[in-house]
Amino acid sequence: MRIVIDLQCCQNAPEPAALQLARDLVSRPGAHEFIIALSDRYPGTVEALRAAFAPLLPRDRVRLFELPAPDSHPGAHWRARAAQLIRNNFIASLDADAVFVPHQAKAAGAVFSAPSAHDPYATVIGGQDDADAASVMQQLLEAAASHTPPAAGARPRLAYISPLPPEKSGIADYSAELVPELARFYDVELVVSQDNADDPRLLPFPLRTVDWFEEHAHQFDRVLYHFGNSHAHQHMFELIRRHPGIVVLHDFFFSGILDNLEREGKIPQGFLGALYESHGYTGLIDHASIGRNPAIWKYPLNKGVLEHASGVIVHSDFSRELATQWYGPTADDGWRTVPLLRGKVEAADGPGARSAARARLKLRKDDYLVCSFGMLGRTKLNEELLDAFLDSPLAADPHCKLVFVGQNEGGLYGATLAKKIADSAAAKRISITGFVTPGAYADYLCACDTAVQLRSATRGETSAAVLDCLLYGAPTIVNAHGSTASISPNLLVMLPDAFSVAELSAALTQLHGDARRREGLSQRAAAFMLAEHNPARVGELVADAIEHFAANGRLFHYQRLLREMARIPGAAVPSDADLGDCARAIAFNNAHSPQRQLFVDVSAVVTTDLKTGIQRVVRSVLLAMLRNPPPGYRIEPVFSTGSNRSYHYARQFSLGFIGETGLALEDAPIDMRPGDTFLGLDLFTNGTSQNEQLLQSMRDHGVNIYFVVYDILPMLRPDVFPYGTEQYFGDFLRTVSKVADGVVCISRAVADELSDWIGREGIQRAAPLQIGWFHLGADIDASAPSYGLPDNAATVMAAVAARPSFLIVGTVEPRKGHAQALAAIELLWSQGVDINFVVVGKQGWMVDKIVERMASHPEREQRLFWLPGVSDEMLQQLYAKCSALLAPSEGEGFGLPLIEAAQHGIAIIARKIPVFQEVAGEHALYFDGLAPDDLARAIQAFLALHQQGQAPASAGMPWLTWSASAQQLLNAVDKQQWYKTLPGAAA
Repeated sequence: MRIVIDLQCCQNAPEPAALQLARDLVSRPGAHEFIIALSDRYPGTVEALRAAFAPLLPRDRVRLFELPAPDSHPGAHWRARAAQLIRNNFIASLDADAVFVPHQAKAAGAVFSAPSAHDPYATVIGGQDDADAASVMQQLLEAAASHTPPAAGARPRLAYISPLPPEKSGIADYSAELVPELARFYDVELVVSQDNADDPRLLPFPLRTVDWFEEHAHQFDRVLYHFGNSHAHQHMFELIRRHPGIVVLHDFFFSGILDNLEREGKIPQGFLGALYESHGYTGLIDHASIGRNPAIWKYPLNKGVLEHASGVIVHSDFSRELATQWYGPTADDGWRTVPLLRGKVEAADGPGARSAARARLKLRKDDYLVCSFGMLGRTKLNEELLDAFLDSPLAADPHCKLVFVGQNEGGLYGATLAKKIADSAAAKRISITGFVTPGAYADYLCACDTAVQLRSATRGETSAAVLDCLLYGAPTIVNAHGSTASISPNLLVMLPDAFSVAELSAALTQLHGDARRREGLSQRAAAFMLAEHNPARVGELVADAIEHFAANGRLFHYQRLLREMARIPGAAVPSDADLGDCARAIAFNNAHSPQRQLFVDVSAVVTTDLKTGIQRVVRSVLLAMLRNPPPGYRIEPVFSTGSNRSYHYARQFSLGFIGETGLALEDAPIDMRPGDTFLGLDLFTNGTSQNEQLLQSMRDHGVNIYFVVYDILPMLRPDVFPYGTEQYFGDFLRTVSKVADGVVCISRAVADELSDWIGREGIQRAAPLQIGWFHLGADIDASAPSYGLPDNAATVMAAVAARPSFLIVGTVEPRKGHAQALAAIELLWSQGVDINFVVVGKQGWMVDKIVERMASHPEREQRLFWLPGVSDEMLQQLYAKCSALLAPSEGEGFGLPLIEAAQHGIAIIARKIPVFQEVAGEHALYFDGLAPDDLARAIQAFLALHQQGQAPASAGMPWLTWSASAQQLLNAVDKQQWYKTLPGAAA
C-alpha cells in the first residue's frame, strides 16, 4: 500500500510529536511505501525535514509540491481554494491508497483540506497527542479497504485512432477484431486518415477524418491510439501532441517511419528532432558518427509518443524491458500488459477446417507443408530457413514443401533468395506466395504441418504471426528473440536466439519424424491461445486498462483539477497573475518523466570561454558524458546569468559543441523534476553565489545538487591572487557548502583542503555534506582539441631539437613559479649550461615584471620562447620533443601537465607539494625551496642523471582517459561513492 504523509503541520510550526509519529510510521516493518509531502510555502523547513527522514526513506520519497502564493487582493479566495485543489491533485497524482495528516494545521497560510468524495484515496486525520503508529496504521488500512472509488458514469464516447482494412497492416486487421469487442463498453467512433474502411465488422461505427477529430476532440471521453512503425500511422505523431490519449504500443521503435517522414518533408526535422527529444545529444553524436541507417536500427525515437500518452498498453513485457533499458528503471510504471488479440476467421473454425483448407490449396493427403508467415526480409531470417530446409532430409522428400506466405523483399535480399530457390534441386517444392488475402492466410495456417517464425533485430513488436501459428495449432519453431523468448517452451520449439542452420535443420527433421510431438504442441498451443488471447477476453482487458488510465492517469487528474478550478464558488474572476502562478505550480507537481536529467552547468564556457585549463576540463568531461551518459539519464548542458534567474538549457552552445548543424533549438528555461541532478562542472564563481537561493530551491524541489571544486587556492594563498579574489571565491565556496548534496574535488589533496576549510569556517547545514574526488583525464585527442601552429613554430622546434629544452605549461601567474624558473634558467645560462626555456601559457594577473622580462629578454626567440595561447597541436609537439617538464607551481588543484608530459615519456621536475606527489608518485624528480638556486640544482641533477640514464622515468605514471575521468566523477554523483562525509546538524 502506498501511503502519503502530509507534513505541512511540521512546516508551519514546530510539531515534534507529529514529526515523531510520522517517523514511527515510516519505521514500522511491512511492505508499505511511504511518501512525505511538503509544501513549498515553507522553504526554510524542507532541508531539516528531509534530513529527519534521511535514514528511513530514499531522498526521492520526500516530495515538495508547489502552490500559488497566498495573496490579499480581490482574487485571494479563488487563490486559496485553487491552492487546496492543487494540493489534492498532487496527492492524487502520487497514486496514494491512503493519506495521513498527523495534525490539521489551523494557522494562517495552511492549505490542508479534506479531499472530496471524488478523490481516489482515503484520508486519516490524527491528533498527535492521542495517536501512536500502530493505531494510525490500523486506521489507514481500514480507510483504504473501505474506500470506494467514484462510480463510472454513462457509456463513454471513445475515439479509436488506428489504421483499418483495407490498409495492408497487421494493426489494421487487429483493429477490425478489437473494435467490436470494445463496442460492448463504449460508443466507438473511428478516426482515420484513409479514404474508407471496408471490413464488414466496422460498418456500424462512424468514420471520422483527422480534421474532424481536431475540431471535436474535446467531445470524447476516451481517446485510444494504436502506434506502429509504418506509414499507416504517420498522422498520429503530431496529433497525439495536440490531443493526448491512451497508446497501444505495437512497436517500440519508430525510427524508421520518422526517418521516412523527415525525408518526405511531412515532418520537418522529424528524425533529428525525435532523436534529440528521445536520446539527447548522445543520440545526435552517435548519429553523426555511425550514420543514418545504423542510427535507425539503434535508437527507438519514441519518447514524444510516450510522454504524451495518458496510459500505455503493450502486448508483451519485452516492450517494458526495452522502456527501462532506454529510459530508466521506472519508465514502465503504470503500463498495462494485455495479450495480443487473436481470433480465427469463421471459415477456419471447426473440425473440417484443416481438410477444407488443404483442399483449397490443392495439397495432397500425404503432402508435408512447412510454412513461414509474414513479409520477407533480412530480419526475418528467411534465407536461414531456406538453407536449413535444403540441408535437411525434407529437401529430398518429394512430399515435403516449403512455402513463404508473404510478400518478398523488393531489393537485393529478395532477389538473392528467389535465385537460391530457383537454383535448388527442390525448386518445384519451394515457393513465395506474395501478398495473400486474409482467407488464404488462414488456409495456410490451417493446412501447415510445421510453421517456422524466425527473427533478428526486433523493433519491440509482439509477433502476431507466431501467435497466429499457435492459434491455429501449427507446431511452430522459433528462435528466442524479442517478445517470442517469453513464450513457454511447452507450446513450441524454441531455438537459441543466435541459432545455427544445423540446429534449425535438426529441429525441422525432428518434428517431421515425430507426429506425436507435433500433435501435443498443436493441442497445447490452441488451448493456450483460446484461454489467453481470445477476442472477448482481450477486449475486456483493454477496456479495463482504458478505464484504469481514465481514473488514475495524470491526464485524468489534470482534467479533473481544471474542471474543479473552473467551478470554484463565490470567487472573483482570477487574474492573469493568478492563472500564471497556478499553471507553474500544476506543471511542476505533475512533472513526470522516467528519464532523469543531469544538468551540467557550463555557464562560464557559454558566456566567456577563455579556453583556460578549467574550461578545457569542462569541455572534455562534458563530451565524455554526452558520449556515454549513466543509465537512465540524459545529459543537458545548462547555463545561468546569475541573480537567481532560472537556469536555461544551453542548446545552441551544445549543438555547436558537437557539430550538429541540422537542428535549431531554443535555449528555454530548464524544466526540472524531482530526481534530476545538477552538476556545477564549470567554475562559475559570482553567478553561483548570486544563485544561492535558486539552488537551494532546486534542492528543496528534489533536484540533487553537486559541484566540482578545482582548488581552493584563493583561500589558502590570497597573496598570489588579485585583491578581492578571496572574498568572491569564499562566497562561492560558502554557497557550494550550503546548497550542495556533495562536492567532488579534482584530487584527494583538494578534498582534504576543502574539508579542513569548511571545518574552520564553521558552516552549518542540516544534512551531511559528501566530499569526493576524481582525477582528470589526459587524452588530448578526446578533449575537442584545437589545431594550428604559431608563426614561429619552425624556429621553436629547431631550437628544441638543437639542445635540451625545459617546458613549463600553464597561465603565467604568481603561484606558478615562472619567476623562480626563469631565474634558475638564467643562473644556469651564466654557468655555461646550454639549454632552452619554453613557456606555454597566457598572461595572468600580478605578473607584469616577469612578463616584461620575458618579452624583452636577450635570449627571446634564441633560447627563451614564450608561446601564449598555442593550440593543442603545438603543445603535443612540444611535449614530444622537450627534455623535461618543469612544474615549480606553489599550489595546484591537480597538475594535468604532469600527466600529459608522462604520456610523451619526457621527464618531470616538480615541486614537492602533496598534489604533485599524488599525481606523479615516484615518476618525477622533486625539489623544495623558492630560491633560484633550489630549482637550478634540481635541473643540474636531472641533466646528470639523464646523461647516466638514471633520471626518474615518467612513462609508467598512471593516467586516465577523459572517459574514465568522467566515470570517476559519475561514480560519486550517480553511484554515491564518496571519500568522506561532513556531518550535518540533524533536524
